[in-house]
Amino acid sequence: MAESGSQAGLEKLHLTWEDIESMCNDIHAQVQSKGIKPDIIMGVSRGGLIPARILSSLFKNKNLSTIRVTFYTKPGVTKPYPRLAEDSAADVNGKTLLIVDDVIETGKTLDLAKRHFNDKGAKKIYIAVLLKKDREMLLQPDFHSRMTDKWVVYPWERFDD
Repeated sequence: MAESGSQAGLEKLHLTWEDIESMCNDIHAQVQSKGIKPDIIMGVSRGGLIPARILSSLFKNKNLSTIRVTFYTKPGVTKPYPRLAEDSAADVNGKTLLIVDDVIETGKTLDLAKRHFNDKGAKKIYIAVLLKKDREMLLQPDFHSRMTDKWVVYPWERFDD
């Protein structure tokens, strides 16, 4: 992992594609060690899309879907509450879900997603994130690969501001 200094007061952690692959392999191993076989892998758009796709391949599970939740307005700044902007088309009733996101900071986004899929009848819901921030949060993930307190820059964000 490459690190750089702060910009606009936020210290950044720049990840490589190799970091992402390693973290996805780590999460895959953790989930398998618990004997969990997700029926659906649910990526939280946008940050969870690529990790969810990689995990879909690792689990050899093509039942991949997405949900979009809006919360951040710019790096380090959120709205008061997350909002479900786009629902998944997947039928989750009676299914085991693995909800995947890139990072968990407050837990609000993933709590919203978990409550939403509970309301839609999911049998069991697990939360997996590549990175977990070291702070108090509304919801703790079931699986995470690494911890950081920095603003994370992913390799797929190369063209973002």
